[in-house]
Amino acid sequence: MEAAFTSRIETEVLPRDFLFEKFPTWTLPHWCIVVFAVSFLILAVLPEGRLNELTVPTGGENIRVARSLAFSGAFADPFATMKTGTTAHVAPAYPFLYSLALRMFGTGYVALLTLWALNVGFFSFQMGLLPLLSHRLHLGVLPGILAAALGTFSLYSPIDTRWESFLVGLLLLLTFFATERSFYRPSAAASVFAGIFWGVLILTNPVLGFLLLAWPLCWFFAQPKAERGKAARRVALIVALALLIASPWIVRNYARFGSFVFVRDNLGLELYTSNNSCAAPSISENIQSGCHARTHPNANGAVAAQLAAAGEVQFNHAKLHAASDWISSHPAAFLRLTLQRFRLFWFPHPERLWEGAPVWIVTLLSFAGLWVIAQKNVVAAWLMGSAWLLFPLVYYITQFEPRYRYPIYWTSLLPAGCALLEILRRLLGFSDPQRKSFPKSTAPETAQTQG
Repeated sequence: MEAAFTSRIETEVLPRDFLFEKFPTWTLPHWCIVVFAVSFLILAVLPEGRLNELTVPTGGENIRVARSLAFSGAFADPFATMKTGTTAHVAPAYPFLYSLALRMFGTGYVALLTLWALNVGFFSFQMGLLPLLSHRLHLGVLPGILAAALGTFSLYSPIDTRWESFLVGLLLLLTFFATERSFYRPSAAASVFAGIFWGVLILTNPVLGFLLLAWPLCWFFAQPKAERGKAARRVALIVALALLIASPWIVRNYARFGSFVFVRDNLGLELYTSNNSCAAPSISENIQSGCHARTHPNANGAVAAQLAAAGEVQFNHAKLHAASDWISSHPAAFLRLTLQRFRLFWFPHPERLWEGAPVWIVTLLSFAGLWVIAQKNVVAAWLMGSAWLLFPLVYYITQFEPRYRYPIYWTSLLPAGCALLEILRRLLGFSDPQRKSFPKSTAPETAQTQG
């Protein structure tokens, strides 16, 4: 890997950009703002994006914890069937944010509309940042615009306010920018901001901790050997700050439960509900079959009572052992479920075919687009490829839901936009508007960027 990175690192050549030359009065912020606004308006009228409820829902674990926070001040009672007390079942960041809206607006339509607009904004903001990301990766602005169009029209997970997926996607993209800046515009302040972003991200979805290990290493190996000592210190500072930001919640969990819990403690339960004799690959199938109601405390009061009696951490440990025993005694069934969940993660099948087809197209284009990116910026290709490799690992072994892919969906959209532009270039016969270069960094500073 080291040889692959260093072989591409040459003197930086800032690329000319087709859109900046075609529209000289439009700067990069203009394109980003327009893409954000158009994406927001389109998402607001798409079937999966529209607000279809009148009051804050009560069934989701995040929302129930947010209600508890807003009205009793306790991070507790995530399940609809009964109150089970203090919890670490969900990560803290999104319920705390949700509880602020509930405190300000109550549980009626105004609060729901506010939270819905926030979630639409989280996703639209990602789309608006894709032209910036594309430009900083030396790919030109146009692939980012095409990526944003693909993302907006391929929405297949409802924006219903219950889950943190759209917020996590935005935080991950902002964390990408902050971490990149800490390596290529080195300063202590840049590394501090990067560490803070990683800490907040982990408190929103701890699965992203896998990328805290992978992404800084990718940038580390992209540095010239003479600079790697400084880069190693930046990696150490970023990781240390991220853990420092997350540590108060880890200390809280230890104080409440008497054992170490890294942000969330629900892995054992989720493995058990996903891998048993009645399990299907997706949550929707398990709900329809009744398997979910037999195994999960949010739908089964008896299971919730067992959790309350045993204690949440001990209950999850027991379910982890039960899931491990079932997996070891049913390896063929576990492999089949895992392969089905792998397929659903990348090629989901929503109820309506017209919603599923664009996602399949994005996935197929992204595989080809990663190769296109690697020809111009191999570091960026490694960064996106590592996200594809590491982030879904937990979701291959737990029951599938469409929202699980959205934290890293933008890493598929940009390669898909690059592949689409390459296809259009070949079909229409116009020359590549982006001069090929092998950048030293993954985010060049240009006069257009500053504009």
